[in-house]
Amino acid sequence: MLIAKNTVKQGKQQEFVALAKEMIAKTRQEAGCVYYDLVSDQNDDQIYYFIENYADEAAVAAHRASEYFQTIVPQLAELRVKPSEVSTCTVVE
Repeated sequence: MLIAKNTVKQGKQQEFVALAKEMIAKTRQEAGCVYYDLVSDQNDDQIYYFIENYADEAAVAAHRASEYFQTIVPQLAELRVKPSEVSTCTVVE
């Protein structure tokens, strides 16, 4: 499981969400994707988290190597205040 925190530049939230929706739609079609969601922080309208779960490390690698990932992620980066903060997690229960 990956949790990627994104701090979006003020006024760029709609643009970020539009690109994220494209990423979400394509990622959810990947064979190794268990789930892939975008959530917003209720206390800060500039914070968004991608909540990602994959079948295995090979599925993560395939996701990161995909053409759309290579295209969309740099566009998302331009809309963030700082680089995405990615945590690799283990589901406990």
